[in-house]
Amino acid sequence: MANEKKTESKKPGFFSKIGGFFAKLGEKFKGLKSEWKKVSWASPRATFKNFALVLVVVICFAIAIALIDVLAGLGVSGITSLFHTWFGEDINISLQ
Repeated sequence: MANEKKTESKKPGFFSKIGGFFAKLGEKFKGLKSEWKKVSWASPRATFKNFALVLVVVICFAIAIALIDVLAGLGVSGITSLFHTWFGEDINISLQ
C-alpha cells in the first residue's frame, strides 16, 4: 500500500472539450446524411396532384368564408334597418 501512487484525475482541458464537441457534431452530420439517403421523394406527378388538391380546398374555404361574411353583413344591416323602422331615425347604431 505504501508503494501505490495516488493517481489524480485530470479534468479535461478547454481544447479537449472543443474537440469532443466537434466529434459529436461530426457524428450527428453522418447520421443526418444516412437518414437523408433513406428519404423517398414523391414523383412530380404526385406532387402536382397534391398541390392541386390543396389549392382547390383553399379556394373552397375562401369562398365559404366570404359567403359567411356577406351573409353576416346582410344580417347586421337587416337588424339595424329593423331598429330604424321600429324606433325611428333618431337612433344611431354604429359598429365602430
